[in-house]
Amino acid sequence: MKKREVWFNKMKRPVIYNYLDYRAFLNDLYLYWKKRKKRFSYRFFSEKAGFTSPNFLKLVTSGQRNLTDKSRKKIANGFELKTQEKEFFKNLVLMNQSTSHEGKNHYYKKMMSMRGYLNIHRIDKSKYTYFSKWYYPVIREIVSIGNRAYTPSQIAKLLIPEIKAKQAEKALKVLTELGLIKEKSRNRWIQQSNVVSTGPEVKSLIVTNFHQEMLKRSAEAIELHSAEERDISALTIRIKKNKIAEIKKRIELFRKEILALASHDEGSDQVVQINIQAFPFSKQIEEETEEKKLS
Repeated sequence: MKKREVWFNKMKRPVIYNYLDYRAFLNDLYLYWKKRKKRFSYRFFSEKAGFTSPNFLKLVTSGQRNLTDKSRKKIANGFELKTQEKEFFKNLVLMNQSTSHEGKNHYYKKMMSMRGYLNIHRIDKSKYTYFSKWYYPVIREIVSIGNRAYTPSQIAKLLIPEIKAKQAEKALKVLTELGLIKEKSRNRWIQQSNVVSTGPEVKSLIVTNFHQEMLKRSAEAIELHSAEERDISALTIRIKKNKIAEIKKRIELFRKEILALASHDEGSDQVVQINIQAFPFSKQIEEETEEKKLS
């Protein structure tokens, strides 16, 4: 057997549970079969799957076409996906093609519940859980205050608003699984790293959930805390659109300064959430030229 043929035989079929982009999965699956079968081509696959267009799959993988329910089933059958793979593929397609965060979140939850995904991405589910509850990052900070023991019940009562002891207990478990805290002795915890930062521009589905949750808490803070205990302020300004990039850089620098200040504070006795938002309140308004004025 030739060396090239041996290499082909050693190639592993792409595992769908490794993907969060269905187009990337289909492209890799196509390349896998093309290397294994000389006659495999876009035309060959279209005929096998029942498409009239000879390059339908190519249009999909390149992002020029979306999948409908009917075409998704044809592709799944054409690639001979197994029953569970078909179900995962369905939710992956729906998640990728959803235009709302709520939709993407809904289908991602379905994907996470499948055994094949959990076997590979068990830690991802913990991350998702961490960012989906506002009190998880708060508890991570609380347990490192004062070098003292904290029972789940005590932690639950320290939060504003209070939570249940069972919720605090689960939070400690998730934080431990993620390696964000470690039990030094019974009910005494230490942080594994000083700061958790998501970076200057958060785009992931998981962290979007976290920001949405924190924005809800910000709205509640107006009623829960006096003006002396909080700072909720806002600016409504007019600027040129090209200034947004500069504003984002300054916000990033400010955030880094606050993180540095907090990381060097050894006498902490409270956990505080700081939200910084900047977003457009209007569409871009075109400047009126002399030609437009005369028309």
